[in-house]
Amino acid sequence: MTVGKISVACWVFFVIMSIAFLPLGAGVVLALHALPAATRFVVAFLVVGALWWGPFAYAMYLSLAVMRNGDRRLLKRGIHGTAEVLSAKRTRTVIQEGEFAWEAPRVWKYRLRVTIPGRAPYETDCSICVPDLSEGTVVDVAVAPHNHRRVTIDVGQDAKDGPRVPRPVPGHAPAVPAGTEARTPGWRPAGQTASDAQRIGLLTQLGQLHSQGILTDSEFAAQKAQLLGE
Repeated sequence: MTVGKISVACWVFFVIMSIAFLPLGAGVVLALHALPAATRFVVAFLVVGALWWGPFAYAMYLSLAVMRNGDRRLLKRGIHGTAEVLSAKRTRTVIQEGEFAWEAPRVWKYRLRVTIPGRAPYETDCSICVPDLSEGTVVDVAVAPHNHRRVTIDVGQDAKDGPRVPRPVPGHAPAVPAGTEARTPGWRPAGQTASDAQRIGLLTQLGQLHSQGILTDSEFAAQKAQLLGE
């Protein structure tokens, strides 16, 4: 089950509980008078806290911590692999957290073909506030151990103040937003032979990513060696 579906289920359950709370709550309160104080507290906590406000709190967590910034917990504890972007959809959803409404990041929904150890490639969706990645881009991902449909793209969310940009995968072209190929010197799709001019442009782009801290020293060296060895 994807994060998007889990979030929708939480909101639906919260709305149902909000509508049903008055008749349900009235009946529960009348029945609680015959119960000991400790039991009344436990029942009240379960009804109000767990069943009603619990789904709301979890839905907010999925929005602010998972969709907005990328699932940091999943990146640390999940199964690591790669995924190819099959399609990108710009949704109408924005995740606002202190900014003005027009500055809030927008959620993009990606269709991914995921590859992880011990399992055949499969397709799933990932909703995250990362600008539209072009089709065919390969990114690092982490997958939930017991729910392989739940995936997060590695955008450096495991580090404080991470770049929030997909990290390049060795052997593949750097991830660039769809529609920016013409503005990126030397950009080319993965697998296409590069001319000398294109190779120089790609080296320039890699150098910029390295100077910005998006590429580590080892990642930069690996990408550079691959380009020079073509």
